[in-house]
Amino acid sequence: MKKSAAQPFTWPIIMVIVLLYAIAGVIVAWQVGPWTAVRQVIINGLIVLAWLWSAHKILADEAIPALPPIRQPAAELVYGFAIWCLAVAFAALWYAGVTWIPPTSVPVVMVGGVLALFLTRRCPPSGLGLTKPTRRGWLAVTAVILVNFAAGALFQILPRDVQEASYAGDMAQQITGIGSVVLILLGLLLKAAIPEELLLRVTLQPRLAQFVSLGWAILLQAALFSTAHLPQHLIGYQEPPLLALASLLPLDNGLIAGYLWHRTRSLPLLLLAHLFAFPRFGI
Repeated sequence: MKKSAAQPFTWPIIMVIVLLYAIAGVIVAWQVGPWTAVRQVIINGLIVLAWLWSAHKILADEAIPALPPIRQPAAELVYGFAIWCLAVAFAALWYAGVTWIPPTSVPVVMVGGVLALFLTRRCPPSGLGLTKPTRRGWLAVTAVILVNFAAGALFQILPRDVQEASYAGDMAQQITGIGSVVLILLGLLLKAAIPEELLLRVTLQPRLAQFVSLGWAILLQAALFSTAHLPQHLIGYQEPPLLALASLLPLDNGLIAGYLWHRTRSLPLLLLAHLFAFPRFGI
């Protein structure tokens, strides 16, 4: 294990993140209204700030687990990016109604591509994050989840703009009982959490970090993670292009997942965060 390091987000990275949120806020305020900008941009910015602060405080004194060596970082990065491109293309075709693209094609491409890489490289289970989380790791993810639920309560009391439509990603709208909760979580786990965490955090982020600083690697994978949802916003939710862009500029979920992977190297913790912190309740 490596000795614990300082937080990876330098001032230039922080300024880029703030700029992305500011652009998103201006677009949403202009296209929909100021309260929607507060709800969907400013509050989400505060969520990611609370996430990163609480996780950093809890994990500050814990050593960072080492990853297995990456033998061919450039080739593996190109391979991982190709898998990402293929998955995004399949997602766009599926949302567009292309009949020969099944809904399982995207997670199969992502999981299959990652497993093929790790198996051919004879990577140990720890490289995939299949390790037992530490006590502080559990505490950090619990704090992240609690922040999200607390924000959900705040979303409920904030006013809405007249033009604001119900956000398509609000999981609270889909919950009708215990059975629906189980089905939603199972679908989210298999279709999104496992494939996205394996490809973006487990595979791409460590290989990006071979060429840029860790903070930039986290930012870049978060941008790829966000951009991968563009077909969902443009075609699935039928958002106007500017609003779709504004939905993707805040990199909140990708930032905390990247940080958690860096500090814990634990896939189970990433999956828990994906299931219970990424969805917004009451937005």
